[in-house]
Amino acid sequence: MGKQQYIPDGGFKTEAVIKNSRFIAYGVPAGTVEEARHLIKKAREDHPGSSHVVYAFVVGGGKSELAGMSDDGEPKGTAARPVMDVLKGSGIVDLLVIVVRYFGGTKLGTGGLVKAYGDCARTVIDRLPVRRLVELVDFSVDLPYNIFREVKEAVLASAGEIISEDFGDLIRISGRMPTARFEECEKTVGEISRGGVSLVKKEKG
Repeated sequence: MGKQQYIPDGGFKTEAVIKNSRFIAYGVPAGTVEEARHLIKKAREDHPGSSHVVYAFVVGGGKSELAGMSDDGEPKGTAARPVMDVLKGSGIVDLLVIVVRYFGGTKLGTGGLVKAYGDCARTVIDRLPVRRLVELVDFSVDLPYNIFREVKEAVLASAGEIISEDFGDLIRISGRMPTARFEECEKTVGEISRGGVSLVKKEKG
């Protein structure tokens, strides 16, 4: 993964009145596309008299990232795109940003719309509580009994989580750990086993 990513640690809602149009913008956690769509549907139900319910979302980090957006009747590129640009630039994933507009009778023009929607999204992103997303990697390792305790301790010392231990001719440990700690742990396990044992990454999907 490139730059550090974040996930919401709650939501945030703000309102603005721009040339008599009322904008209600909020960010809500959404871990899946299905959850995002459910929240969008609810927003439409909560604001039946609104002119537009514009949204943008990004769910899943790294390779599994999925995104969606809608101008909901605003001129193409003037609403959802500026919201998505702010969202993408923030590094926050698993987040849905919705901007509800109640038209006040005065047209804002293309530039005015881009600024209004972008500013609303920026306010939400700037005030939203977040925490760092730690990318995890799944792994397994087959090892002889005599180094089981040392290897297990090395995994736990690397903030690893052990999911299963299977005891046969060899012991297979399966688990996950922060991707950033994998190489360090792999090196330690190699030293413990004198090169005889290595951690194996499990590819997702």
